[in-house]
Amino acid sequence: MSQSVSDGSNGVEGEPLAGDDLGPMARGDEQHHESAPRWRPGVRLVLALIVLLPTIALSILTTSGASSSWSTRQDAGVVAGDALRLEGLARALTELNDARIPAMAVSYAASVGIGEAELSSLLGRNIETTVSTGAATVNDDPTFTSTPRLRSDKAAFATVVHEVQTGSISFDAADAETAMFASDIDQAWNQAFARMQRDLAGWHPTGSFEVQVAALRQAFTAFINGGYQVQAATYVLEGRGDETSAQAEQQLLQSTGAFTSATTQFAGQLGPKAQAAWASLQSNPASQAFMKDINQAVTVGLNNEPPPFATDLAFAGTAMTDGLVYLDSLGTLVEAASADLRDAALADASTASAQFFGEIAFLALLILISIGGVLIAGRWLTGPLKKLSEAATRVRTGEFEIERLPESGPREVAATTTAFNDMTSTLEAVESKVVALALEDLSHPELQKPLPGRTGKALQATVDHLLASIREREVQRQQLHEAATHDRLTGLLNRAAVLDFLAHDVARRRDAGETVAVLFVDLDGLKPLNDHYGHTVGDAAIETTAHALLEATGPCDVVGRLGGDEFLVVLCATHSHGGAATAERIRNTVAQHSVETGQMAVALQCSVGIALAECDADTDPVELVRTADEAMYEGKKAARARRASRERSRS
Repeated sequence: MSQSVSDGSNGVEGEPLAGDDLGPMARGDEQHHESAPRWRPGVRLVLALIVLLPTIALSILTTSGASSSWSTRQDAGVVAGDALRLEGLARALTELNDARIPAMAVSYAASVGIGEAELSSLLGRNIETTVSTGAATVNDDPTFTSTPRLRSDKAAFATVVHEVQTGSISFDAADAETAMFASDIDQAWNQAFARMQRDLAGWHPTGSFEVQVAALRQAFTAFINGGYQVQAATYVLEGRGDETSAQAEQQLLQSTGAFTSATTQFAGQLGPKAQAAWASLQSNPASQAFMKDINQAVTVGLNNEPPPFATDLAFAGTAMTDGLVYLDSLGTLVEAASADLRDAALADASTASAQFFGEIAFLALLILISIGGVLIAGRWLTGPLKKLSEAATRVRTGEFEIERLPESGPREVAATTTAFNDMTSTLEAVESKVVALALEDLSHPELQKPLPGRTGKALQATVDHLLASIREREVQRQQLHEAATHDRLTGLLNRAAVLDFLAHDVARRRDAGETVAVLFVDLDGLKPLNDHYGHTVGDAAIETTAHALLEATGPCDVVGRLGGDEFLVVLCATHSHGGAATAERIRNTVAQHSVETGQMAVALQCSVGIALAECDADTDPVELVRTADEAMYEGKKAARARRASRERSRS
């Protein structure tokens, strides 16, 4: 609704009369020049406050936004660096595995009398070259010199490799030394991940970023447990003595369970690079072959079968080669997940940078426009505007009893003063109506009082329309809610509503530690009724059954129709322990009712199944309904069997 004020001007008002040296406008200009020194400073100050203060406030907000964007850029950069560190540590662990596992193979082969030449033949590669290349890669990777502990480990590893190649160290000693190196890298990765989590806590990135962080954690867990699988599966399949095999079997089961849990948790949560790496691992023939070896090792361990590789070293060599590929693929997965995290952080940093420079540019433009606006709008204003401002300030503080302002000054100011006078005369009444509306009492007497003045009439019309709309929407809401949650034929809760109630009720009872009882009720013989007497009689049977269920249950119980001839009853906590008695009461109550077919009255019967559960974290509402349904069908089958037995005994 809008209102306009017209002064009847045709566009020539104020034009000097012919022969008049000083017309009205000229004389007004003369008066202005006489009073300008008195009014100009105040007017400019007011104008500066009106224009510049909002500008300053907006500038502060813009500066705050720019500061936030810069902070986001910095935080994202720090997290990207953390992700790069994690990627490097994952790559370092992969490189260590590539060097450590062949070296341990040489040491173990020597302990059982197998030379490097024979071992190279079994593995299909020059084992001496493989060990040397792996050791050189570890030596050249700067990640291994990033901390004093890793530098010490790298030096110790070089010594172990040399001792393995010269046969001057036992397998157990070499295995323990290199395992400590791998454990230190694992610890360094976890420390870097914890640091990244602390950095994320101060940044608060998007939800999708948090999902990728969790996926990276699970990918690394899968990588670590994959290494345990490689070692443990090899021990089990080769039969490294009773004590060693028993320990390996336990480690294999634990690491396989942890690996399965981790891969299940990051399924569908990986970034694009990590998803591609995971797909490559799953489709790689060597990885697939080693996963079969893991399954075989689990079977051997669980069933106490003889180790198949103990007598077939060629298979053992192939398995170790496949295990290296499998472990390398898991390492690549972690590196890819770290890269996805780094890419996401860098993308956020880039976006924040663009926002920062955009906000700085907007701030500069805003300042220029504000200064220009003050200079251009720096014109004189008359006393009535100041009076209007003072009166408005008094109204803003809650003082409504104000004398009417004189409608003087320029046409625009006079029109504004008229509107202001109209509004101030109705503000108190409007305030009363606002308070009544805030109380949400549509029958409040203040809402029925008319407002004075033209503006008051318009506001009253708006209030009346609003009240009518609120009442109409409330009625529509109630009707829609009733239609959406209740069965049209019986008036009971419909399938969605009663199942939704059950889900919420189970959650509530789970917190309270209460028992829940669910009854699945099936009306017997509905199809014959429909077939012989029509759906009108069938509908009457359904309605009668619904009324019987309400009659047989208490006010605190909830009854709903699942559809067709099936009903669901959720007993309240007070009645849940008496579910069997309620079921029997339902059967008896339904049996007391019948439907008229026009020729005879047909008695109704129903079958009832009960599901009773102490609510805990494992209680599934859907499973309760299914259990009650199965119990109902078992009861129905038992009833049929009893009837058939009675008929045979009569015959």
